[in-house]
Amino acid sequence: MRIPRFWAVAEGSGTDPHGERLFRRTWGWSMSSTADALEVAHAHLRSALATVRSGARVGGYYPRTPLREPILDEVILDGEQALVVTRNRYGAEVLNTDRVLIADVDLPVLAAPTAGGWLRRLFRRPGAGTGRPAEPPAVVERLAAIGAWARANPGLGVIVYRTASGLRVFVTGVEEPTSSARGAQILAELDADPIYRELCRAHGTFRARVTPKPWRLPGIRAPRERWPYPDGNAERRFERWLARYEAAAHGYAVCRLLEAHGPAPSTLDERIIRLHDERTGVRSPLPLA
Repeated sequence: MRIPRFWAVAEGSGTDPHGERLFRRTWGWSMSSTADALEVAHAHLRSALATVRSGARVGGYYPRTPLREPILDEVILDGEQALVVTRNRYGAEVLNTDRVLIADVDLPVLAAPTAGGWLRRLFRRPGAGTGRPAEPPAVVERLAAIGAWARANPGLGVIVYRTASGLRVFVTGVEEPTSSARGAQILAELDADPIYRELCRAHGTFRARVTPKPWRLPGIRAPRERWPYPDGNAERRFERWLARYEAAAHGYAVCRLLEAHGPAPSTLDERIIRLHDERTGVRSPLPLA
């Protein structure tokens, strides 16, 4: 896993075989300096303008590496990034790691509830002895399937969280989970979201959002500015947005701990999981966002 700290942009235009003038903006990145990032950006620009001149079609979205996100926090072990917290394009903080397998399991029935669905959730009876609302049938069914999978793989640790739109599953004890065939197999067996699986493969890291999606908070939308900011005014606008976002986020958690199976995590895995739990408010009674 290599998440760059330095980014730079290069811009230029070229003429295609039909005589049309086309503009290109390319980003470069570096682990060491802005100057190195700018050199990479210009190399990408030269390649992009050569493509314009040749008339060749540009490829699809994936793989598009690495992600252009500011680093907020990181854990370095033996000179390598073991855990990095970044801020994604819509302003939420994201945990990145290649040491612990994380499966994002979407349950569409939870993602877009009807008005009646909201009312049913509001007045649903609490689960026995928990003081919390009973989980919907889709969650109960998927929990049973994950529990069965954990029992069939007793050498792996499995921790299951409830999110606003599904489940998040941490699996510990997997060797090289982002790059091994076993890691890909586990994501498939847990029925992780296909787009998330491709994102993990393309970027060599598992990702878990640790602060709310802004549009799930009252009166908050995604920020208009994208990092790195083009000027001081854009940065100040983002800082004002961030203050509103963080104030609204205090009333919400990101996920809730449901159950755990198997052996205890290693010291490093436990450190990653503890940071995740602290930042997502897994033991909080707050609503999920």
